[in-house]
Amino acid sequence: MNPLYSVPDWLMLIVAIAAGAALACVGHLAVRRAFPKIDFSELNVVAGIVLGVVGALFAVTVAFIIAIVWQEFDVTGQRAAHEIAAATDLWHVSQGFPAPLGSEVRHNLASYADLMVNDEWPAMRNGKSSPRAEAVLTRTFQDVARFRPADAGEANAQQAALQYLGALHDARHHRLDDNTSGIAPFEWTILFIGAFVIVGLCYLVGLSDFRLQLLMTGTVGAMIAAMFVLIFELDEPFRGDVSISPAGWYEFTAANRSTL
Repeated sequence: MNPLYSVPDWLMLIVAIAAGAALACVGHLAVRRAFPKIDFSELNVVAGIVLGVVGALFAVTVAFIIAIVWQEFDVTGQRAAHEIAAATDLWHVSQGFPAPLGSEVRHNLASYADLMVNDEWPAMRNGKSSPRAEAVLTRTFQDVARFRPADAGEANAQQAALQYLGALHDARHHRLDDNTSGIAPFEWTILFIGAFVIVGLCYLVGLSDFRLQLLMTGTVGAMIAAMFVLIFELDEPFRGDVSISPAGWYEFTAANRSTL
């Protein structure tokens, strides 16, 4: 599905709504032409009850999945913010290191921020990551861990730096994991089955004005398609137009450039 994330979200939404409405209406027309002698208005009571029950189950399922992907999208954004906060704290703590370690740590963080913007974020659009960013973190870990503090202040700086490095490393890996996990194909299958059943049950309802009924059927198909687009866009937090941007890393670089 990666190529779909290159499509503008507004265009995908319009196409999905139009396609959903058109397919629902075409299917309804096909059913009416295939069974011209059936009076569907006689099925209204039974079809209405079944449609109500199945529709409620489908609505709950869709709402549940939207709530999950929305929550995960928000949590992923918070993790990205925590990663930047850990990097900022590490930058400040590095002021407590003597030369050349303090300068090296800050240069590594500046390189890491640049890699986030120009390497890792573009790679995440394809479900990948930046090996160079991991190498920068590993090198910084090694430099700080090998440092031998000369006094209590440097020892405190080393302890705090290792803590922030650990938080930075963990936040990055949580972010990368969020970018590779999403709604399983089985869950999408359930959603599409539910959509077909709901639209199919709409075909069993009969109104005196068939044009009005087609409008109602098309509306159902369009709304289901719109909900599917919302789920699709929120499911991958670093792809598509509705995604988490690296703006925080731009701010990190701008705020700390003067102390590099």
